[in-house]
Amino acid sequence: MLIAELCGLWKAARRPLPAEWETSLLDADGWQVLDRLADRLARHLSFEHHGRRKLREALKSAVRRYKTPGGRSGLDNRQFAAEVLDGLAREPMRRTLYLGVEHLKLPHGRTVGDVRFLLLSEELELAQSFAWFGAGAPVMVCEVEVVGGTEEFLRDRARQATEGALALVRQQVLFGGFYKVYLDQVMFGLDGKYTLRDGEQYANAGWWRQPSPFPMDYIQGNPDWLAKLDSLSADYGAVAPELLERVDTCVGWLDVAARSDRWRIILPALFSAMEVILVPESSSAPKAGVVTVRSVAVQVALEKEFLNPGEIMLGYQLRSDLVHGTPTSGVPDKEATDFAETRRLWAFGVFRDYLRLAKAIEASTVTDIVGYLDSQHCEKVCAWLDEHGGSAIVAEYKHSVRPGG
Repeated sequence: MLIAELCGLWKAARRPLPAEWETSLLDADGWQVLDRLADRLARHLSFEHHGRRKLREALKSAVRRYKTPGGRSGLDNRQFAAEVLDGLAREPMRRTLYLGVEHLKLPHGRTVGDVRFLLLSEELELAQSFAWFGAGAPVMVCEVEVVGGTEEFLRDRARQATEGALALVRQQVLFGGFYKVYLDQVMFGLDGKYTLRDGEQYANAGWWRQPSPFPMDYIQGNPDWLAKLDSLSADYGAVAPELLERVDTCVGWLDVAARSDRWRIILPALFSAMEVILVPESSSAPKAGVVTVRSVAVQVALEKEFLNPGEIMLGYQLRSDLVHGTPTSGVPDKEATDFAETRRLWAFGVFRDYLRLAKAIEASTVTDIVGYLDSQHCEKVCAWLDEHGGSAIVAEYKHSVRPGG
């Protein structure tokens, strides 16, 4: 199947280029084929160790070889495709990982799903791996076998499996007993420490996150940062009473996103925050285009540079998959987490500029702000999108704002 898809890329490489693409490696459809194939390979166990960016560069190099006389060394299309794939593929690693758990004890060896819970007091060799943590070593760990192209992928898949098992335990504790249990009583989870085993050999334990808070002292802090905090506070303080509830709700969602390191929580929270301040309509119309165009228009209104609207739309679509229950098991955790980090920065930037805009135009409600954006700046965003391949976003925005138009 992969060979056939790569042959499709060779077919695209053979097409004559239109005049406007004459200096390009491929035409527009060809680049789409290449991007789809890079996405496909980045989600394949034998190729994921490269990452999407390196895979895309490797495919570009392969296309250049294909188009160069003699570059294929006499190989036919399928043989050349097989050579390219063989050069990129690597046997994935299979390891057993052990992730530390805090505030939870189950009987030693208890299995939940694909995860086994172990007490270190019963596993002396495993305990030695964690020994250098001293008193900070976990009491219980989750054992799970995973496959991946890199240690990071192994850890992410182990973490996803163990968090799922802990979620099952939490549901059973909260709702499967005969007495009332409160949420604060079931705040058990992963403590950030882990180790792995290859065959019979345990590695030295490490951590995938810092397990203790870093002390933040801004009493003598950076003057520039403190000035920005004062500016943010002043803009927040100027928010009209009718708008304040929306702004506070937005801050609440942004804080949910800020306090999580799981992209499946971060993305829905961020786009819920954006909807609160950018979509006043009680409408069932699609909101992705509206959030995309208006969030960019906020920054256009302040004559600022803006991030790629296509990235905003992609984030919203991934958020919609999560909210509506579409499986996302094929999305690599590392890639999605890195993407969620960029969305957090974007969302705070939009929020900060939103406060400035509300103050500048003396807006009293969300309707005031979106009315101003729709009438003066969203058309500029739509024109930019039309020129840069974003006509689908524009169409959805216009349908949502003027469904009868």
